[in-house]
Amino acid sequence: MDTFKLLYTSIIPDKKSHPERLNATFERIEEVVDLVLGDQVPPFEASFPGCEPWKEVGPDEALVIAKGLIEKFNQKEILLIAQLLNLSEISSKEAVALHEEYKIPVSRLEKDIIPISGKGAWITAADGRKYLDLDSNYSATNLGMSNGEIGRGLYNQALQLISVKEDRVHIPRARFLKTFRGMLPDGLNQFYWQNSGGEAVDKALKIAKAYTGQTGVVAFKGGFHGRTHGAVAVTYNLDYRQPFGLDNLDWVYFADFNDADGVERIFRSGKARIIILEFVQGEEAGIRPAEPGFVMELRRICDDYHGVLIADEVQTGFGRCAEKEGEWFACQTYGVVPDIITIGKSFGSGYPVTAVVTKRAIGQQMEPGYDGSTFGGNPMAMVAAMIATRKMKELNLTRNVVDRSQEIIKGLYELKARFPVIGGIRAKGLMIGFDLPTWADVKRFQKEMAKNGVKTSLSTHNAVRLLPPLIITKEEVEFMLEAMDRSLKALTEKEVLICR
Repeated sequence: MDTFKLLYTSIIPDKKSHPERLNATFERIEEVVDLVLGDQVPPFEASFPGCEPWKEVGPDEALVIAKGLIEKFNQKEILLIAQLLNLSEISSKEAVALHEEYKIPVSRLEKDIIPISGKGAWITAADGRKYLDLDSNYSATNLGMSNGEIGRGLYNQALQLISVKEDRVHIPRARFLKTFRGMLPDGLNQFYWQNSGGEAVDKALKIAKAYTGQTGVVAFKGGFHGRTHGAVAVTYNLDYRQPFGLDNLDWVYFADFNDADGVERIFRSGKARIIILEFVQGEEAGIRPAEPGFVMELRRICDDYHGVLIADEVQTGFGRCAEKEGEWFACQTYGVVPDIITIGKSFGSGYPVTAVVTKRAIGQQMEPGYDGSTFGGNPMAMVAAMIATRKMKELNLTRNVVDRSQEIIKGLYELKARFPVIGGIRAKGLMIGFDLPTWADVKRFQKEMAKNGVKTSLSTHNAVRLLPPLIITKEEVEFMLEAMDRSLKALTEKEVLICR
């Protein structure tokens, strides 16, 4: 493709090849040109008096713009302009404005970095800057923010069959079931497909209640299980429960994390026979692994009282917490087999697919009509899950998790020796957290890290969470630690962040 056509089609895309794209706006073209070239060109308003910044460029206007840019700038610059326009035809300012106008404010809008593409452990933002990703979209993109094999698989499936309801037999799911071996603990082989982690938790609770014949559930202080109604009910944070009348339920009992005696007292009273547990509390507790003895005691309690242990592994699953090669789920690092496990996030490497997985004796207590799902386990989701899990095994990701985790933890302790501002360090595989004195310090640190080319995860209280893609390399770990060194040094030198 010649340079002119390449540039023109980045402004006016071929709708047959790219039906997902709009024509570029005047403001985005100007934004990209300014990013690549600085202020070497006049604003487009000079060439098109009265043009609206967020208006899509028409074919005649695109011809004039493309010719003008090609006459003025070299081929390398033109190729970069075309590349950025192909990744996004909408300006950063307009994208933020649209989100602010139409988003229900259930969460804080993140607008400091607007990602437009990803490769490996790196994200490219709308401004052309690249960032090492230490968030993995809350551990959903363990294979990175894009994957060619999954993309091709989804494209092929979309041309054939997009959606089939959960209770309909279809071939992509059969392919998954035929190839999904060697990840889950023995005995966990009955699936109920869902679309989000919260849904999976809701359905796990229903299955456990159907099996035990009781409704009482023990959850834990500091725990987080999702945003759906049932998942919020067993989440400890009162701010999440109280607005919806879920703050004083007679079927949820919150016990202290790592206190098995407290759990047994509840079971002994007959109030509950179900436990829901995160083996590593992440969202609310700032990365807090359960103590091994505590987990073993929970298994014993459920066995003694004929209860059900639900492992919420939506975030911890698929190698995230591996401490030895082959440990695909956190429960395996403890040597415990739960009765029910919820899986999701990186199950489809970021594509929405989750599941409740249980033992046959428990799953068979559910009957037709007890539940249902239109989209659960649909063909697209199963293609993503099959390719993602196969790729995880091919890459032997758990080996990489063990090696990179050791390097990061070693580096953190070396930084702690030089910067006493770092408090406690906690880790389970590549689920890592460390403390700074205050939440404000965490925000300043994250801002400084972004300046150094690293995107960190949202954090709770005074804890910094590190959730890198599981494909992160040794060289990228070194880049991350060097960025942390520079960030901590800059903040301590400014006396913005000091040991308290």
